[in-house]
Amino acid sequence: MNGNLIEVRGLYKYFGKLQVLKGVSCGIKKGERVVVLGASGSGKSTMLRCMNLLEKPTYGEVWLDGNLLTPVDPYLHEEIITASRTYKKMQAASNGADSAELIAEIKKEDLLHEKHEGAEYARKMKAFFREHYLDENQARAKVGMVFQHFNLFNNLTVLENMTLAPVELKLKTKEEAESKAMELLSMIGLTDKANAYPSTLSGGQKQRIAIVRSLCMDPQVMLFDEPTSALDPEMVGEVLDLMKRLAAEGMTMVVVTHEIGFAREVADRVLFMADGLIAESGTPDEIFGAPKCERLRTFLSKVL
Repeated sequence: MNGNLIEVRGLYKYFGKLQVLKGVSCGIKKGERVVVLGASGSGKSTMLRCMNLLEKPTYGEVWLDGNLLTPVDPYLHEEIITASRTYKKMQAASNGADSAELIAEIKKEDLLHEKHEGAEYARKMKAFFREHYLDENQARAKVGMVFQHFNLFNNLTVLENMTLAPVELKLKTKEEAESKAMELLSMIGLTDKANAYPSTLSGGQKQRIAIVRSLCMDPQVMLFDEPTSALDPEMVGEVLDLMKRLAAEGMTMVVVTHEIGFAREVADRVLFMADGLIAESGTPDEIFGAPKCERLRTFLSKVL
């Protein structure tokens, strides 16, 4: 998908009548470090959670390395939508409206229901799905996620937390998973905590373990949802240092954070979200040194 490792296309998300995402599109290249900024309620965490299917988009698609992680959105594929009966009926009554206008109108009115759209449409949908779709468990194995509140299992030891997913998904044997886990714990200087329970750890230790737990899956991309916002100030540095190390080693990363210093130092690109859309995108120098939109200028005046 245009050379991107991960790509979201036309992402809309509703929670009941509340519209949180309003057609977000962006691409992340392999090895790129992207920081997402925005005020509370801007949609940044929802976009991130859609990237690894913790939230299912209402419309739109998420792609990973050329594989489709979500159901096909026919509105994004003219070769599919133009085969539908709805499209053909509207085309006949449209007096020459172009495809883009018709597709927008169908989507606006939400008239498309697959079971009523005819054999040609159904065949194209199924063929596209079979060609591109990646199983949800495979997808989650390739996209690591680190949460604000760690999400460690309190009834499991650190080692058990780290080995559970790769063993359950049959990505590694128990021995292989434990060997990888101990290697990662050694990397962060916490091998002595392998048999400890999360309740005995500091917040910084929990978050570093949550990060290396994701690394046990050998992900292609790591997503971080405000990974330092639940930490005491003195613990933030040790987590950011680990994230900087991953960035230096070439890990593809998408980070929702308010840590402006981290964004300046590590990000290749910064996305600023407002009202469910990406309002501005650019390098750290462009975003922090010469912001174009008023919403971004107002946001930066409050956080810098």
